[in-house]
Formats: sequence, structure tokens, C-alpha cells
Amino acid sequence: MKRFSIFLLMICALSTNACAQWYLFPGKKKTVEERKDSVTVKPDPGRRPGGGMEVTDQGDTLHVDWFGGPEPEEVFELDVPSTIHIGLVLPLQASGKASDNFLDMYSGALLALRHLGNAGLKADLQVFDSADGKTPVPQTLIDECDVILGPVSYDDLRNTLPLCGRGKVLVSPLEPKAAELAGDGHLVQAPTPWTAQIDDLVRWVREELPIGDEVYVVRDTAAAGAGEQSAYLIRRLQEGSVRYRSVLSTREIGFRKDRKARVLIASDRENFITSAIRNLSIEGARNNDVILYGTTRIRTSGTGQADLHNTNAHVTAAYFIDYEDPAVKRFILEYRALFQNEPGSFSFQGYDTMNYFVSICAKYGRQWYKMLQEYSVKGLQSDFLFRKEAADARVNQAVRRIVYNSDLTVDRMSY
Repeated sequence: MKRFSIFLLMICALSTNACAQWYLFPGKKKTVEERKDSVTVKPDPGRRPGGGMEVTDQGDTLHVDWFGGPEPEEVFELDVPSTIHIGLVLPLQASGKASDNFLDMYSGALLALRHLGNAGLKADLQVFDSADGKTPVPQTLIDECDVILGPVSYDDLRNTLPLCGRGKVLVSPLEPKAAELAGDGHLVQAPTPWTAQIDDLVRWVREELPIGDEVYVVRDTAAAGAGEQSAYLIRRLQEGSVRYRSVLSTREIGFRKDRKARVLIASDRENFITSAIRNLSIEGARNNDVILYGTTRIRTSGTGQADLHNTNAHVTAAYFIDYEDPAVKRFILEYRALFQNEPGSFSFQGYDTMNYFVSICAKYGRQWYKMLQEYSVKGLQSDFLFRKEAADARVNQAVRRIVYNSDLTVDRMSY
């Protein structure tokens, strides 16, 4: 297997919890000019009927129209630095051995900064190795950086949050469970949680359900199966007024060749999910019309690719790479040339996360976290969509819809 270039492996020489600093200058291209005078942007109530916020860029200032409802408690200040200071906290040397996954993530993040630098952005990057889980993230890194990506684990994020004073936030780049920490006000959740995937799944069923088709929910009655996710699915179906028939196994479904059977699986047990999908796959292979709806879990529970195509699986996913996308192809070619290695899922995640949060800081300045709802981006593997009306506005709600067709093709649907 080809290994990383000597340039990348320099990070492996760092002792555990070492802190490195990388400077990226774009050369002769025009850099982002620093807006030294912070502009206080006050809401303008009563501008329009209804409620919400509209932001327009007027050169060196941002104008915010706040129409309807109470004014926001915090006032946004435009303060774009000439050089964006970035902190990246990753466990690069787990047990004294370099972690391939996190080196991949680091590589993707570096490539994102390379692209941003070529576009005229000026940035410096501090890298902190959190592998031993004992040495805390330096307070200086928190204080000096405009964007802080990491740590990656739930415990490390929770332990680092108390270091964040006013105006400082951490970005959780990987851990889905960290979404519950976003209510603290000092954390932004980059990975889309499973609740958002289920919410969109129910919307998808409602959008596609024609008159005559039936919806079946295969329910797991075992104590271990009736867990949090399956309970949430049932509740959202009921709240969405989706009429369905509960069955205990796929054998109870009335399959007909002239009518589609739309099926969801309510279980938190992987073996139950895998068994149900295999039985549905057999029915689908018999030319029975089956549509299986599920979240990312049905792709990661040991299910075979053929089973997904046989069931015409409709999947709501937080991550999906479309290898036919020209942008993905360009990324792969550049990654190979620079690092002499194939990019993995962690590489794409490092690229998307770094690109989004540094870009929003370049656009809105050091208080970028107040403008998340105004900045939506489609990435290579994952997207970023923050909704004001969500339970927590600092948790990413972007979901990709994937359809596995019976002809073995895969469609990436609307987001």
C-alpha cells in the first residue's frame, strides 16, 4: 500500500500532544482584506410582514433586516480578519502509532486550505495531537483561533467546552452524540444527527405515497429492539399523520405485483434489521414491488449491496459520495497527486468540514457562528444546513436522499 508523502508524515514525528503550526500563504493572488473596524449590525424590526431575517452584503458591511417577532438578543458584528487562525484537534498518534483515519482527515483538511489559499484566503493552522486523552487542549489555542475544529470524541469535547469563553465555539467534526452538547452555546455540531435523518425519511414517505399503496412498519417487540431510534420513528410517523400497518415480520406483508409495498423497519437491533432486509430482498427479486425506506443504518448493518437494489431502498444519509460528480473526481485526482494515496471517507470529511467553517469565517468574520442559518453549502460527502426553527439551531440538519434502483444504478435525490 502506498503511504503518505514525507511532507504529511512529518506530523507523525510529533510527540503525543505536541502542537504544530502551519502557515499557508496563497502567493501572488489577492488576499482577503481585513475589515478592521467592526460594524455593529442592528436588526430593523417591522420591515416586512411575517417573521425572519434577511442578510444582504453591501460591500464592507452586512445589512440585516429583521422582520416580525422579537429582536435577537445578540447583535452581530462584522469582523473579518486578514489572516484566519484555525485550530485542528485530532488524535493523530493513538498509542504511539499514527492513526490512518485521522491522518486521512488531516490530509483532507490540508487540501481544503490549499484550495482556499489559491482562491485568495490567508490562514494559519495550529494542530494539536489529542491522542492520549489526558493532556487538555491548550488555552492559548482556544484564545487565539477564530475556527476550532475538534476534538473528535464526546468526552474530549465535553472536557474542552469549559475553556471556551465569550465568542469561542468548538466544532464537533465527527461524533454524532455530541449534538446534545450544542445547547451549551459553545459547540456547533457538523455531523447530521439520526433524528434529522428520520425526520426527512418521514417527509419522503409522505411526499411519495400515492393512493392505493400501503405502508408497513416491521416492528421489533424485543426489549433490546424497541430502543430510542425505533420509538422516535413511530412517533414521527404518527405526528406526520402517515397511515401504516404494523407487522411483526415481513411474512405478514401482503405483497402484490400491481401495488407497491412501502416498508420501514422499527428496530434498534442490527441483526433484526439485516434479517428483515434479506427477506424483503427475496420478495423484491420475485418482481414484487417493494420500496424499503431507511436511514444510514440500513447500509451499515451488514446489508449487502444487492439487497438494497432488490428492495429499491430509499435512504436518508448524512454522508454519501457520488463518484460520478466532477468535483469528487477532481478531489480524488488532486489527493492522489499530493499524498500518493487514495482518499477515504475521513479524507472527504476533513475537506468538507474545513472548507465550510473556514469559508463562513472568511465571509462573516469572527462571529460566524451567529450566521450559520444564512450559509448553506453542498460538500463532496456531506452538506451543511442549519435551520433557525430546529430544536437547536447549531446542529447540522442536512440530509442526502439516495435511491438504489433495481437496475443497479444509484440516484442522489434532493437534499
